[in-house]
Amino acid sequence: MAGRVCFSVTLRKWHGFLLLIILRLGLDTVEGVWPLPQSFLPWPERYPLKPQSFTFGYRRHLAAQHRCSVLDAAFKRYFSILFPDNPSGDEWVFTLTISLDRHDCEGYPSQDSSERYKLSVSAGQASLYAETVWGALRGLETFSQLVYQDDFGSYYINKTDIEDFPQFKYRGILLDTSRHYIPVQAILKTLDAMAYNKFNVFHWHIVDDPSFPYQSRTFPDLSSKGAFHPMTHIYTQSDVRRVISYARMRGIRVLPEFDSPGHTNSWGKGKPELLTPCYQGGSPSGTFGPVNPSLPSTYQFMASLFKEVASVFPDSHVHLGGDEVDFSCW
Repeated sequence: MAGRVCFSVTLRKWHGFLLLIILRLGLDTVEGVWPLPQSFLPWPERYPLKPQSFTFGYRRHLAAQHRCSVLDAAFKRYFSILFPDNPSGDEWVFTLTISLDRHDCEGYPSQDSSERYKLSVSAGQASLYAETVWGALRGLETFSQLVYQDDFGSYYINKTDIEDFPQFKYRGILLDTSRHYIPVQAILKTLDAMAYNKFNVFHWHIVDDPSFPYQSRTFPDLSSKGAFHPMTHIYTQSDVRRVISYARMRGIRVLPEFDSPGHTNSWGKGKPELLTPCYQGGSPSGTFGPVNPSLPSTYQFMASLFKEVASVFPDSHVHLGGDEVDFSCW
């Protein structure tokens, strides 16, 4: 698809190995900034940073309106990344100040969200300007990559001027949680790794032929009968909200995929009349094909299910798959 880059990955037990690969990507670029910014001007002049005298701040106009929950959470997260195992202090010696064009902190990232930012580091201060909070998150990640330690454990950052925006608006990773159930905590770690590398779309291939782990409010039998295990290998509504919230705080869209009308074997376990019965010699063979398009009940089911999905997932898009529809039953 033109203008789009998406890495599709099925995770198994090597989930940690994948994270290592993703994180290693950032270690081999110029000056340690990953991905390489559109405009990057580093200087040899460097400034010391101390956990006890470092703080994040807002521009006056932003602070006067109201604070931003996304940025407040990011400040805490990035302080621990910048200075692991160091408490914060009260002295204001080096300040990173954030300025936004638009106060969009209560929404969700979308395909049209701007991630453009400008970052300038000088003596005693740094300023980060972004059009949106999502661009500010990318700038915070870049700032964290600029901070380094010398052989004695002291923290430094060099004088730097950066102007950046992503070359590709869609930078995604796909997880298939039907073929191999992935615990929520592992999904959250994946979102962390995505944020460190400025990926912005979590393509959640949540159900498929092998299992139906999504716990539907409208059709609970889909997971209770179609998941690998009805209690331990499902994603509850609370789990889904947690993943969406965690992703939002990192500027990541959650794009769900409910592949249909093929790849729906697991759907039929909780909704047997949904699938097309296959015949051999004029008699049912006991096997089933894709979703049966000849029954009015099929469309009623699909309308109800996707009405729920649209209410659960805030993104403007739902992926419907549509691939590999087997016509042998016809």
